[in-house]
Amino acid sequence: MDVLIPATPAEIFVTLLFGGIFLYATWVIGSFARDAMVERDVLKHGEEAEATVLELRDTGLRISRRPVFELLLEVRQRGRASYQARVRKRLGPHQSAGALGEGMRLSVKVDRDDPSKVAIVGAVKTAPVEAFVIQGLPSAGDPVKALKDLQSMLDNELITQDEYAQKKAEILSRL
Repeated sequence: MDVLIPATPAEIFVTLLFGGIFLYATWVIGSFARDAMVERDVLKHGEEAEATVLELRDTGLRISRRPVFELLLEVRQRGRASYQARVRKRLGPHQSAGALGEGMRLSVKVDRDDPSKVAIVGAVKTAPVEAFVIQGLPSAGDPVKALKDLQSMLDNELITQDEYAQKKAEILSRL
């Protein structure tokens, strides 16, 4: 009579090894599935807040070749003291690690019943470059000063990299 139970220590070890790998993979996939469901629910029903990235750590995990990062956020919500929360975030197809740098301000949503559940909506919106041009910050008459002022606005995160590139091209086209 053939027995289905492994007979040798090597067979037992291999069975336990593959069983452990299977359980770990199931746990990791389940964890990400739960995180995705919580994030979807918080994005739909959560309260708006703002957060600052305090720490950014690559988890070493990849989903569809895209890295998963763990962020430590300082969350600021109306009517509550600021607090810290951890969030795992997978980069989008056209994002780089620089898209989530330390010190970056983010728009987030927070679960009403459990403030530790935080979902990232995106970067805090900055004013368009034209708003600063109208106020006369970059001088239209002096392109060198305009480029210096424009660089200063980028360095102070008042404008995005795309807005900087667009306005820089406009200034250079007038030369």
